[in-house]
Order: sequence, then structure tokens, then C-alpha cells
Amino acid sequence: MIVATGLEVRIGARVLLHPATFSVGPGDKVGLVGRNGAGKTTLTRILAGEGQPTSGTVSHRGSVGYLPQDPRTGDLEQLAIERILDARDLGTLTRRLREAELAMAGDDETARDAAMERYPRLEERFQAAGGYAAEAEAARITANLGLDDRVLRQPLGTLSGGQRRRVELARILFSDADTLLLDEPTNHLDADSITWLRGFLASFSGGLIVISHDVELLRATVNKVFHLDANRAELDQYALRWDAYLEQRETDERRRKRERDNAERKAAALLAQAEKMRAKATKAVAAQNMARRAERLLAETEGQRQADKVAHLRFPTPAPCGKTPLAASGLSKSYGSLRGFTDGDLGIARGSAGAGPGANGGGTTPPRPTPRAGS
Repeated sequence: MIVATGLEVRIGARVLLHPATFSVGPGDKVGLVGRNGAGKTTLTRILAGEGQPTSGTVSHRGSVGYLPQDPRTGDLEQLAIERILDARDLGTLTRRLREAELAMAGDDETARDAAMERYPRLEERFQAAGGYAAEAEAARITANLGLDDRVLRQPLGTLSGGQRRRVELARILFSDADTLLLDEPTNHLDADSITWLRGFLASFSGGLIVISHDVELLRATVNKVFHLDANRAELDQYALRWDAYLEQRETDERRRKRERDNAERKAAALLAQAEKMRAKATKAVAAQNMARRAERLLAETEGQRQADKVAHLRFPTPAPCGKTPLAASGLSKSYGSLRGFTDGDLGIARGSAGAGPGANGGGTTPPRPTPRAGS
């Protein structure tokens, strides 16, 4: 459980969040939303204990699993599978068990005897921590996130950024934490993995705060929405599922606009009357009181949401080209011993649009290096 009391967040002179109080307990699945740059990631880091608020407090009850956008933690020499299993303190035990097994199968009699004596104690500790059932659970999670055995047996330092992030996501989902804080968890996942993740989070019984641009993920998982309004620096809290939140938010915005318009009309009338009364010395005090009432009316209304700024892009008219501006034949590409594709033929006709679906790591990203063969 996470409890935030009077939480205020500033970066320099900019206010990201005026003091807010909220809690996230078991069964609370919160979608933290707001425009880019509103401060969602900063707020999540503070809730995870990796940053400090300007004022207010954050307290944790139970364990918290935090997935940042760009995970850089972990020993780069550690195997990916050990990193995941270490979320339950099983990674080191697994490695020591494997080392003992190798020693027991070796020719060195002294090492073999020592390993045979050591192995039962290690296995007892391993089983007490969840053991083989936990390994099977980790295997299920990693398989659904597109991490095959080849990747899991590599050191973290040899993995790509996308693979590292999937390893960290697998580690956090495996950790059995009471509360999960996930910042864009669908990054670097293919369609099958995203579908599986939606189901996992929907059935998760602990607390959850998720930042995501994947509307379907939010629709399938959250039962509360916290909207961080960048214009007002306020955290609007809705105890609603996603679609109901969208309707309620629009209703709230229309109500704010009506209240603001009414207050502005009344304030304008008061100020106009006060201006007339100022001409008479006997009514100067009354005029000042009316002006103050007008100011209070405007101050007591909630700020109206301003439209978010959106970039408008215009692309230049392309130069004339032939009927097939891009063609390739006999393309092959490999990365070391890993073969990406072989003997590929490709033609993109003018005005056409194509897609290249495939699993992560399958070689669908157009290669920048020169292919090994083809033209």
C-alpha cells in the first residue's frame, strides 16, 4: 500500500503538483494520465522512493515493484535469468546449485565430495524460497514477454535496451510485490506480449499504478484514474473505470466552464456598479467592497482547462519518382551467429503502404548496416 499526504512536487520554479493526498491499496488499479511533460514519471519516482517531494510524505506498507522508463540497474555481468530470479532471492541460489551440479559431475574427487556435501543444503534453501515452482512461474512470465532461453542465458551487459527493459518487467512481475508502479510497461513488447500483460494486470490482486499510452491496457485493467493536469498542477482523482472516467472528465470540464462564465458575469456586473459608485464620495467604501466581492467570486472558481498545445506538421511535396521507388532482392542479414533473414525480396510501389510484423528480435527493424548479401 502507498499513502501520500500533502504531496507537492516542484522542479525549480515550476509547480508540477499542488499538495495532494491519496492512497493506493490492494485491489486499487490506478491509471496515471496527463499530457507529456506533466510530471507523471517524476511523481511515480517519488512514490517509488527514488525521488524526494518538495513537501508532504509518502509511506509504504508492504513491498513495491517499480519499472522506470529506462532501467539501468543491476550487475552487467549477471545473467538475465539470475537477475529475474533474484527478485525473490533465488538467482544466486540457482547459480550455486548449477555450480555444485557441475562439480559433482567433474573428475576432481575433492571438489566432487565438497559439492555433494553442499548441494542438499543449497537445495533445501532453494525449495524453502519457492524453488522449482518459482522457476516455472518465472519461465512462464519470461516466455510471455518474448524472452527466450538464448537471451536469458546472456549477461545483462550484452542485451539491447529493449531486452533489458523486458528483463526488468519480468523481474518486477515475478517479484510478488504488494504494489506495482509501471511506467510505460508496453514499450518494446509485441502484440502478443501486450495482450498477455493486460490479462496479468487485470488479475493482479495487489495495488497498481500504471502510466501508459495504450488505451486498451487502461481500459482492461484500471478501476481508478488519476489525471495530472499540467495547466492547473492538480491531481484529479476518479474512482471510475476508463470509459466512465472519460465521460466524467468532460462533464467536469463543462461544469467548470459554466461556473466560470457565471462568476465572470456576476463579477463584471459588480465591477461596473462599483465604478459608478466611486464617483460619489459617500459611496466609495461600498464601491471598494463590491470590487472585493468580484475578486473573491473569480478566485473561488476552479481554473478552466486550457487546450493542450499540439504540433501541426506539414511535409513537403516529394520529388517525382518511378513506379517502384524502393526495391530489394536477395537480402540476407545476420548478427554474429544469429541469422535475421535470408534471400529476402521486397518491392514498394508508389502510393502503397506496407507492414512488417514479427516478434521482437525477429529482424523487422530496417537494418542500418550494409546487408551481408543482396542489393
